[in-house]
Amino acid sequence: MIGRMIATIINLSIITLIIFIIVFYFLHQTIKEEVNELNYNVMEVASTTGVFSQELYTYLSDNVNKYGNYLIKIKLEQKIKPGVYDTFFDVGEIIDKRLQIGDRLTLYLEDRDPTLFGRFINAAFMGYAPEAYIDIRIKSVKKAVIAKRAKDLVKGYDVIVDIKHRSADDAVAVWVATKSSPNGKYYGAAAHQDVPVSNPDYGDSRDEAETTGENYIFVNGDFIKQMEYCPSTGLAKLIRYRQQ
Repeated sequence: MIGRMIATIINLSIITLIIFIIVFYFLHQTIKEEVNELNYNVMEVASTTGVFSQELYTYLSDNVNKYGNYLIKIKLEQKIKPGVYDTFFDVGEIIDKRLQIGDRLTLYLEDRDPTLFGRFINAAFMGYAPEAYIDIRIKSVKKAVIAKRAKDLVKGYDVIVDIKHRSADDAVAVWVATKSSPNGKYYGAAAHQDVPVSNPDYGDSRDEAETTGENYIFVNGDFIKQMEYCPSTGLAKLIRYRQQ
Protein backbone atom coordinates (compact mmCIF):
# COMPACT_ATOMS: atom_id res chain seq x y z
CA MET A 1 0.00 0.00 0.00
CA ILE A 2 2.74 2.38 0.98
CA GLY A 3 4.72 1.35 -2.09
CA ARG A 4 1.78 2.23 -4.34
CA MET A 5 1.41 5.62 -2.69
CA ILE A 6 5.11 6.35 -3.17
CA ALA A 7 4.92 5.21 -6.78
CA THR A 8 1.85 7.40 -7.35
CA ILE A 9 3.60 10.43 -5.83
CA ILE A 10 6.67 9.83 -8.00
CA ASN A 11 4.55 9.43 -11.13
CA LEU A 12 2.58 12.61 -10.39
CA SER A 13 5.80 14.49 -9.71
CA ILE A 14 7.28 13.34 -13.01
CA ILE A 15 4.10 14.25 -14.91
CA THR A 16 4.04 17.68 -13.21
CA LEU A 17 7.72 18.15 -14.07
CA ILE A 18 7.10 17.29 -17.72
CA ILE A 19 4.15 19.70 -17.89
CA PHE A 20 6.24 22.51 -16.39
CA ILE A 21 9.09 21.80 -18.79
CA ILE A 22 6.74 21.93 -21.79
CA VAL A 23 5.02 25.14 -20.64
CA PHE A 24 8.28 26.91 -19.78
CA TYR A 25 9.91 25.72 -23.00
CA PHE A 26 7.19 27.21 -25.21
CA LEU A 27 7.23 30.42 -23.17
CA HIS A 28 11.01 30.56 -23.66
CA GLN A 29 10.67 30.03 -27.41
CA THR A 30 7.95 32.68 -27.66
CA ILE A 31 10.14 35.26 -25.94
CA LYS A 32 13.09 34.27 -28.15
CA GLU A 33 11.05 34.76 -31.33
CA GLU A 34 9.72 38.14 -30.16
CA VAL A 35 13.22 39.38 -29.23
CA ASN A 36 14.53 38.26 -32.64
CA GLU A 37 11.66 40.03 -34.38
CA LEU A 38 12.29 43.21 -32.38
CA ASN A 39 15.98 43.05 -33.27
CA TYR A 40 15.17 42.57 -36.95
CA ASN A 41 12.67 45.46 -37.02
CA VAL A 42 15.08 47.87 -35.33
CA MET A 43 17.86 47.01 -37.76
CA GLU A 44 15.48 47.38 -40.69
CA VAL A 45 14.61 50.90 -39.57
CA ALA A 46 18.29 51.82 -39.12
CA SER A 47 19.16 50.40 -42.53
CA THR A 48 16.45 52.29 -44.39
CA THR A 49 16.76 55.63 -42.56
CA GLY A 50 20.56 55.77 -42.43
CA VAL A 51 20.71 56.54 -38.71
CA PHE A 52 20.41 54.62 -35.43
CA SER A 53 18.60 57.40 -33.63
CA GLN A 54 18.24 58.00 -29.90
CA GLU A 55 14.50 57.47 -30.27
CA LEU A 56 15.09 54.10 -31.91
CA TYR A 57 17.55 53.07 -29.18
CA THR A 58 15.07 54.08 -26.46
CA TYR A 59 12.32 52.11 -28.20
CA LEU A 60 14.60 49.07 -28.38
CA SER A 61 15.67 49.32 -24.74
CA ASP A 62 12.14 49.84 -23.42
CA ASN A 63 10.67 46.95 -25.39
CA VAL A 64 13.41 44.34 -25.02
CA ASN A 65 13.61 44.85 -21.26
CA LYS A 66 9.96 43.90 -20.97
CA TYR A 67 11.20 40.33 -21.45
CA GLY A 68 14.05 40.44 -18.95
CA ASN A 69 17.27 42.21 -18.07
CA TYR A 70 18.91 42.64 -21.47
CA LEU A 71 22.40 43.64 -22.49
CA ILE A 72 22.49 45.76 -25.67
CA LYS A 73 25.64 45.98 -27.78
CA ILE A 74 25.99 47.82 -31.08
CA LYS A 75 28.89 47.67 -33.52
CA LEU A 76 29.30 50.06 -36.41
CA GLU A 77 31.66 49.37 -39.29
CA GLN A 78 31.91 52.63 -41.19
CA LYS A 79 33.08 52.25 -44.76
CA ILE A 80 36.22 54.23 -45.54
CA LYS A 81 36.84 52.67 -48.95
CA PRO A 82 36.08 49.27 -50.52
CA GLY A 83 37.23 46.60 -48.07
CA VAL A 84 38.36 49.10 -45.40
CA TYR A 85 36.16 49.92 -42.39
CA ASP A 86 36.52 52.02 -39.26
CA THR A 87 34.93 50.15 -36.33
CA PHE A 88 33.01 51.70 -33.42
CA PHE A 89 31.69 49.93 -30.31
CA ASP A 90 30.82 52.91 -28.10
CA VAL A 91 27.06 53.47 -28.17
CA GLY A 92 27.63 57.20 -27.67
CA GLU A 93 29.60 57.34 -30.93
CA ILE A 94 26.96 55.41 -32.86
CA ILE A 95 23.63 56.82 -31.68
CA ASP A 96 22.40 59.65 -33.95
CA LYS A 97 25.44 59.32 -36.21
CA ARG A 98 24.38 59.75 -39.83
CA LEU A 99 25.47 56.77 -41.88
CA GLN A 100 26.45 56.25 -45.48
CA ILE A 101 25.33 53.54 -47.89
CA GLY A 102 27.54 50.50 -47.36
CA ASP A 103 28.17 51.05 -43.64
CA ARG A 104 27.48 47.94 -41.54
CA LEU A 105 25.65 47.63 -38.22
CA THR A 106 25.55 44.69 -35.82
CA LEU A 107 23.07 44.56 -32.94
CA TYR A 108 23.54 42.01 -30.15
CA LEU A 109 20.93 41.38 -27.46
CA GLU A 110 21.46 39.06 -24.51
CA ASP A 111 19.30 38.38 -21.49
CA ARG A 112 21.55 38.60 -18.44
CA ASP A 113 19.24 36.26 -16.53
CA PRO A 114 17.90 32.86 -17.61
CA THR A 115 14.20 32.46 -18.34
CA LEU A 116 11.97 30.24 -16.22
CA PHE A 117 12.84 27.37 -18.55
CA GLY A 118 16.55 27.96 -18.06
CA ARG A 119 16.18 28.11 -14.31
CA PHE A 120 14.02 25.02 -14.25
CA ILE A 121 16.34 22.73 -16.18
CA ASN A 122 19.28 23.84 -14.05
CA ALA A 123 17.45 23.32 -10.76
CA ALA A 124 17.88 20.21 -8.59
CA PHE A 125 15.01 17.74 -8.67
CA MET A 126 14.57 14.95 -6.15
CA GLY A 127 18.22 15.23 -5.18
CA TYR A 128 19.50 15.29 -8.75
CA ALA A 129 21.28 18.36 -10.15
CA PRO A 130 22.91 18.83 -13.58
CA GLU A 131 26.64 18.20 -13.57
CA ALA A 132 27.28 21.48 -15.41
CA TYR A 133 25.26 24.67 -15.81
CA ILE A 134 23.37 24.76 -19.10
CA ASP A 135 23.43 28.29 -20.50
CA ILE A 136 20.33 28.80 -22.62
CA ARG A 137 19.89 32.50 -22.00
CA ILE A 138 18.18 34.22 -24.90
CA LYS A 139 20.61 35.84 -27.34
CA SER A 140 19.93 37.56 -30.62
CA VAL A 141 22.37 38.85 -33.25
CA LYS A 142 21.32 40.74 -36.36
CA LYS A 143 23.44 42.45 -39.01
CA ALA A 144 22.42 45.06 -41.53
CA VAL A 145 24.04 47.02 -44.33
CA ILE A 146 22.94 50.63 -44.61
CA ALA A 147 20.86 50.82 -47.77
CA LYS A 148 19.90 54.49 -47.72
CA ARG A 149 21.78 57.59 -46.65
CA ALA A 150 20.20 59.70 -43.90
CA LYS A 151 17.95 62.33 -45.47
CA ASP A 152 19.57 65.20 -43.54
CA LEU A 153 23.15 64.17 -44.41
CA VAL A 154 24.93 66.16 -47.10
CA LYS A 155 28.46 66.49 -48.39
CA GLY A 156 30.76 69.47 -47.99
CA TYR A 157 30.41 70.44 -51.64
CA ASP A 158 26.64 70.75 -51.10
CA VAL A 159 27.33 73.15 -48.22
CA ILE A 160 29.67 75.23 -50.37
CA VAL A 161 27.09 75.42 -53.16
CA ASP A 162 24.41 76.52 -50.67
CA ILE A 163 26.70 79.22 -49.25
CA LYS A 164 27.24 80.66 -52.73
CA HIS A 165 23.53 80.39 -53.50
CA ARG A 166 22.53 82.25 -50.31
CA SER A 167 25.27 84.92 -50.45
CA ALA A 168 22.88 87.64 -51.58
CA ASP A 169 19.73 86.19 -49.97
CA ASP A 170 18.23 88.51 -47.36
CA ALA A 171 15.69 85.89 -46.31
CA VAL A 172 17.80 82.78 -45.60
CA ALA A 173 21.25 82.65 -43.99
CA VAL A 174 23.63 79.69 -43.62
CA TRP A 175 25.43 78.64 -40.42
CA VAL A 176 28.30 76.14 -40.66
CA ALA A 177 30.22 74.37 -37.88
CA THR A 178 33.29 72.35 -38.87
CA LYS A 179 35.92 70.36 -37.01
CA SER A 180 38.26 73.37 -37.14
CA SER A 181 35.54 75.82 -36.10
CA PRO A 182 33.04 73.99 -33.83
CA ASN A 183 31.37 77.23 -32.66
CA GLY A 184 30.25 77.84 -36.22
CA LYS A 185 30.13 80.81 -38.57
CA TYR A 186 27.32 82.54 -40.39
CA TYR A 187 27.23 83.15 -44.14
CA GLY A 188 24.65 85.39 -45.71
CA ALA A 189 23.66 88.82 -46.90
CA ALA A 190 24.44 91.74 -44.61
CA ALA A 191 20.76 92.54 -44.19
CA HIS A 192 19.81 89.14 -42.73
CA GLN A 193 18.51 89.46 -39.17
CA ASP A 194 20.14 86.24 -37.92
CA VAL A 195 23.68 87.07 -38.96
CA PRO A 196 25.36 88.93 -36.05
CA VAL A 197 27.44 92.02 -36.79
CA SER A 198 30.37 90.43 -34.91
CA ASN A 199 30.40 87.39 -37.18
CA PRO A 200 33.83 87.15 -38.91
CA ASP A 201 32.30 86.25 -42.25
CA TYR A 202 29.44 88.73 -42.11
CA GLY A 203 28.70 89.97 -45.58
CA ASP A 204 31.67 88.16 -47.14
CA SER A 205 30.13 84.80 -47.95
CA ARG A 206 29.98 85.32 -51.68
CA ASP A 207 33.77 85.02 -51.79
CA GLU A 208 34.80 81.47 -52.63
CA ALA A 209 37.84 81.86 -50.36
CA GLU A 210 35.54 81.60 -47.34
CA THR A 211 35.39 77.84 -47.86
CA THR A 212 39.14 77.45 -47.54
CA GLY A 213 39.97 79.68 -44.55
CA GLU A 214 39.74 79.03 -40.81
CA ASN A 215 36.34 77.44 -41.24
CA TYR A 216 37.57 75.10 -43.98
CA ILE A 217 34.76 72.98 -45.41
CA PHE A 218 36.01 69.64 -46.69
CA VAL A 219 34.24 68.86 -49.93
CA ASN A 220 33.92 65.18 -49.00
CA GLY A 221 33.07 65.82 -45.35
CA ASP A 222 29.71 64.76 -43.93
CA PHE A 223 27.42 67.50 -42.63
CA ILE A 224 24.06 67.30 -40.88
CA LYS A 225 21.56 69.74 -42.36
CA GLN A 226 18.87 71.36 -40.21
CA MET A 227 16.33 73.97 -41.21
CA GLU A 228 14.97 76.72 -38.98
CA TYR A 229 11.69 78.44 -39.83
CA CYS A 230 10.14 81.77 -38.95
CA PRO A 231 7.30 81.18 -36.42
CA SER A 232 5.10 83.91 -37.90
CA THR A 233 5.45 83.12 -41.61
CA GLY A 234 6.49 79.47 -41.54
CA LEU A 235 9.18 80.24 -44.12
CA ALA A 236 12.80 79.07 -43.88
CA LYS A 237 15.12 81.64 -42.30
CA LEU A 238 18.29 79.74 -41.39
CA ILE A 239 20.04 76.60 -42.61
CA ARG A 240 22.44 74.96 -40.15
CA TYR A 241 25.23 72.61 -41.20
CA ARG A 242 27.28 70.74 -38.60
CA GLN A 243 30.16 68.48 -39.61
CA GLN A 244 29.99 64.98 -38.14
